[in-house]
Amino acid sequence: MQAIGSLKEGDWVEEIYLVTAKQVSTAKNGVTYLSLKLADKTGEIDGKLWDNADEVAGRFEREDFVRIKGIAANYQGTMQIKMKTLEKVDDAKVDIANFIQTSPRNPEEMVTELRAMTASMANVHLSQLLNAFLNDTAFMELFKRTPAAKTLHHNYVGGLLEHVVELVSLAKDVARHFPSIDVDLLTVGAFLHDIGKVRELGVRKSIEYTTEGRLIGHISLGYEMIVEKMNMIPGFPAELAMLLKHIMLSHHGEYEFGSPKRPKIQEAIIINYLDDLSAKINNFQATLKKENVGEGEWTAYSKMHDRYLYRQTGYSGSRPTPGGREDSEETKHAGKKSVRDERRGLKGNDAPESSGKLPLDI
Repeated sequence: MQAIGSLKEGDWVEEIYLVTAKQVSTAKNGVTYLSLKLADKTGEIDGKLWDNADEVAGRFEREDFVRIKGIAANYQGTMQIKMKTLEKVDDAKVDIANFIQTSPRNPEEMVTELRAMTASMANVHLSQLLNAFLNDTAFMELFKRTPAAKTLHHNYVGGLLEHVVELVSLAKDVARHFPSIDVDLLTVGAFLHDIGKVRELGVRKSIEYTTEGRLIGHISLGYEMIVEKMNMIPGFPAELAMLLKHIMLSHHGEYEFGSPKRPKIQEAIIINYLDDLSAKINNFQATLKKENVGEGEWTAYSKMHDRYLYRQTGYSGSRPTPGGREDSEETKHAGKKSVRDERRGLKGNDAPESSGKLPLDI
């Protein structure tokens, strides 16, 4: 298979991809063209078709598989496919494993690890709340399958569970350095911070937002889920409930990243920073593995990190070459759109990818 993540400029492409976005547009010269977002489990790439765009667009729909022929080309620093032909492919003829990426970790092993890390909690009420989720069979089946995001980090089946296991482990490590931290509150906050994503995101042929995910969002959905479980536990302390709700509502850190509140307790501050750390490192590693540009000392410009990323010696797939991009090139790229505009770009699920500190709901 010609994986999207391995395409290089000038490659002739004859392959089946999933259409995740479709639009017929008109260029400045009045010519109609078809613009697609094509995907497989290694990433996404833009596809453009200029011949008979209206006619070809009527042959398939978004979420269909299509076989395309064309050439990979670099356009303004981003790889795209200039398509020559396109035809719809029946779902039954497609190996779905080529399109749905899964966590490299075994989900049952991750659940076992999560249970072990949370088994020795001293706070009875928080332990009961945690077990209310862990022992909910329907919830756990969703939890083991849900991605942590659509595009930016842990964006694969089982990604949310992997992200949560990372975060709980990191939180427990950090708590050892700060004696005043409530370890149980921090642990439960790490486990539950993104729990609403089991209702925000769904996986069929690709990762998609659910209707309630688009309309309500995972922070509000997670808040509802926590309150529902807490109300089933007799005598759950009001102060403890308030603190846990605050962690849920503040884990994005800043208003401009969609956070209803900013962190105002130690545990919420830790969750915010570790959440961002886990997401950014996962994205960094994924970028090195499957970006659709040529290998070398530097990656392509990363919108999320707002910079080029350096390939250190020893990274898998890295073949350093002489030279590299100058700082002035990065400055010129960033100048096309202000960093602040990029960072403000996502307050809801429909907004485009942004740079700088991670808005974690995409």
